[in-house]
Amino acid sequence: MTSSPTFFFDLYGTLCTVWTDEDKTSLWRGAAAYYSLCGAKYTPRELQERYLALCASETRALCAASGLGEDEVEIELKSVFRRLFAEKDVDVSDRGVLDAAAVFRALSYRRAPRLMKGAAATLSVLRKRGRRVYLLSNAQSCFTVPELRLLGLNESFDGIFLSSDFGCRKPSAAFFRAALDRVGAAPEDSVMVGNDPVADMLGASRCGMATRYLHSVQSPPRGEPLPEGCREITSLTDLLA
Repeated sequence: MTSSPTFFFDLYGTLCTVWTDEDKTSLWRGAAAYYSLCGAKYTPRELQERYLALCASETRALCAASGLGEDEVEIELKSVFRRLFAEKDVDVSDRGVLDAAAVFRALSYRRAPRLMKGAAATLSVLRKRGRRVYLLSNAQSCFTVPELRLLGLNESFDGIFLSSDFGCRKPSAAFFRAALDRVGAAPEDSVMVGNDPVADMLGASRCGMATRYLHSVQSPPRGEPLPEGCREITSLTDLLA
């Protein structure tokens, strides 16, 4: 690795926490009320059933088109939110789709997004030192872009890579390689920072990237050992040492 590596950061569980529950009755009741107010009349149960069915259908189609497995693909939920309007013969603008997504996301919160300790400072210092810093996250752009603004991180990266924009997700090598190619970074000169032993650490390691593991309150169980050469950090500010 060079003395000036390129950093890729996971978002949820690494730079911030967010707790959601898409099984909440109140979510589907509120979302159905919103769609109905927009002219697309749904009962809460009907909306939930159609949402899940459309997600499953689009996932199958994406798997077939890409040749990737279900754990490697990422559909774009904006398409699902738009189709929910279309099924009720309601035309909706791009802004209307984003508004529906925002309502859905807000209703799903158990706890709204909060920055991890040292997150903003670490990103700022790395960039001041001349490091290139990117976001590489399994995430939906219609949820994450507003949340980055909420957290004050929307200007904290040299580039943002979200799985919904690429049709694939970590730990798929396709996602890591797409990001590396886009920024012109060599794997051996890049570092992945994340809180997931498989999606972040194993996925990046398989592509030849260095890895830094942060065990957080939202980390899944480790299961398998961390990849050889992976360095565990106890705080994001450890990256500045």
